[in-house]
Parts: sequence; C-alpha cells; structure tokens
Amino acid sequence: MKTLKTYKLANENHLLKLFENSTWVAEAELSIESPDKFFDENYVSVCDLEVFEPFQGEGYGKQLLNKIFDYVKNELKLNIITLIVEKANYKAVNLYFNNGFKVFMEYKHSYSLVKKLNNNKYK
Repeated sequence: MKTLKTYKLANENHLLKLFENSTWVAEAELSIESPDKFFDENYVSVCDLEVFEPFQGEGYGKQLLNKIFDYVKNELKLNIITLIVEKANYKAVNLYFNNGFKVFMEYKHSYSLVKKLNNNKYK
C-alpha cells in the first residue's frame, strides 16, 4: 500500500515522503514561491525529488509526481509547478516530459520546466 506523509518545514517548505507499506521509497521538497516576473500568482518549486536507489525504475517517481500534483492542487490550492533538471539526467527528463512538464527555460546543462495544473486532471 502506497501512502504519502507530508511535513511542513520551518522554512515554509513542504516535505512529501512516499512509502510502500512501511518502507520509505521516495521524497520531494516543495517551496511555495511568490508572484514574480514569470508568474502572476503563487506557484510551487520542486526543490528536490528523489527516488532512493534500490527503488528506482519501479514507477515510484511517477507515483510521487501524481501525489505532488494532487497535493499542490487540492491542499495548497495552487496551479503551477516548476523544477530544474540536469539535461544529462535522461531518466528524470523523460519522466517529467511524460508527465506534462514543458521547457520553460533552457540553460547549458539544465532545463527549467513548468507544469500548469487545470481543474480536471494534470494535462
């Protein structure tokens, strides 16, 4: 059984931990950002998303992303998620593209990606 535990950190960030039964398999740290020159509303930055090594390649990254989408939309009441991924991390890049993230900015060694959640599902 997969469960998600959420923790609000002292710095206003949110830590999400994904468990398979009682085994901790993945985590993500989210930061709520204020409106800026790119977005005119609050949004979420994924500061760190990690599937622990013994559990990589088993679909936990996708499951954690779906839990993040639900948490951001339903708990935080926000619609935009951003993250930065290294271009050389092919598995992560493919995971994000396959789950609806788009390139927002491209740098020499990384991409800044964005996903906008809508009221239906995460397209």
